[in-house]
Amino acid sequence: MCAGKVTVIVTALVLSITLSTSEAVEGKQQKLILLLTDGLRWDSYGQDLPQLNEVARTGVKTAWMDGVFLTQSTTSMYSIATGLYPESHGVIHNVYFDPITKNRTYSFADTLNVTEWFDTGAEPIWVTAILQGKHAGTIMYPGGNVPIKGIRPDKNVPSTSWFWYNYEMKARINDTISWLTEDDFDLVMLYFDNPDEWLHIYGIGHLESIKKLQEVDEAIGYLFDVIAERQLEDIINVIIASDHGHINQQQWKHVCLYDYINESDVDFIIADYGPTFQLVPNDGKLNEIYNALKTAHPALTVYKKEDIPDRLHYGKSDRVLPIFGLVDPGWHLHTRIGENDTDYAGSAHGYDNQWMIMKSSFYARGPFFRENYASPPIESVDIYPLMCEILGLDPAPNNGSRGRYVDMIASTGDATGVHSAVGRGGWLTCAFINLLLSSVVFLEYAK
Repeated sequence: MCAGKVTVIVTALVLSITLSTSEAVEGKQQKLILLLTDGLRWDSYGQDLPQLNEVARTGVKTAWMDGVFLTQSTTSMYSIATGLYPESHGVIHNVYFDPITKNRTYSFADTLNVTEWFDTGAEPIWVTAILQGKHAGTIMYPGGNVPIKGIRPDKNVPSTSWFWYNYEMKARINDTISWLTEDDFDLVMLYFDNPDEWLHIYGIGHLESIKKLQEVDEAIGYLFDVIAERQLEDIINVIIASDHGHINQQQWKHVCLYDYINESDVDFIIADYGPTFQLVPNDGKLNEIYNALKTAHPALTVYKKEDIPDRLHYGKSDRVLPIFGLVDPGWHLHTRIGENDTDYAGSAHGYDNQWMIMKSSFYARGPFFRENYASPPIESVDIYPLMCEILGLDPAPNNGSRGRYVDMIASTGDATGVHSAVGRGGWLTCAFINLLLSSVVFLEYAK
């Protein structure tokens, strides 16, 4: 199977401009923490989170963030890291698979150790930074475990179940600050596995999920306390982002594929993991399987690969299988019902990213950003060029748009410059860039 050739469709033509490099006050080079808090929905599930509220008051908060499809963790986080849609970066699922060899993984953690799944030609931000002479580390962030373009992070803490349950959030923060100060790193990609982990177990609104969400909020407060105590506020920027939202699943809402098709007609299938499936039919069975499934159930939507909507930025990947489908939010999808499938009580994600319950969060604070700025929505692919701009890096080709985030940047008279690019290329004047942006940037608000 093809490892995944990177094909980039740039959504806005924005090239680097040379007003200044991205430096903090007193000429100090700015540093960056990207804190990915898994499953933090745009509305915080209706909870009042004082530390995040304080970040919004002293920095930037977007109305929401439009994440990519699939709304799964690995797929979404790699889009944040690379600025590419999944059909371009190739990490199209939480599990690795190859229908030719019939090889696959069965868990999020196992997939993180498969070099082939990540090393497709896409360039995550830590690779961009290291290739340009900076130092970067990853703490449990997808892609950090493996060499990409022959580059590994300068330091990496792997994402494993041991670290999920034994490596506390404050310890992760302490290591992050240590890397930025004692090791003089420029960038750390820091991962929190909650509130996602507890939401999957208990569901939205459960007391345990709420307590875990509050713990995440407290850890965010601790991060900024440490930055203040170490007098690093003039050089460290923090972006807090999430990968997707969540929705509670109903116990009785099940769609079972093998109720409608014969298992013997299927050569290879990826299913029983989230609300999507994709499969390779046996020779001569493609239309029979497709026709049987497309009208099988009102909550099930099925496509041939070539008919997957362009708005999903998913179907053009070589890795997507010939028949693809997904169920509506709140529904379970199986090949067949297992003995534990009818008593599932948690919440889930992976659904169509048009739904508001799948939208994610974005906050930012630091010398690069305005204070108390309520931003319109951005896309998760915009974060990569934004990170490059903060660090003064020349970005790899990506699908981000500076036009969606430019207004959250502090004025050039405050502590920052505006060095940015969507792709590596020539230099243009600021006036021309602003004129260009005004003519090409369009926002699409999903329901």
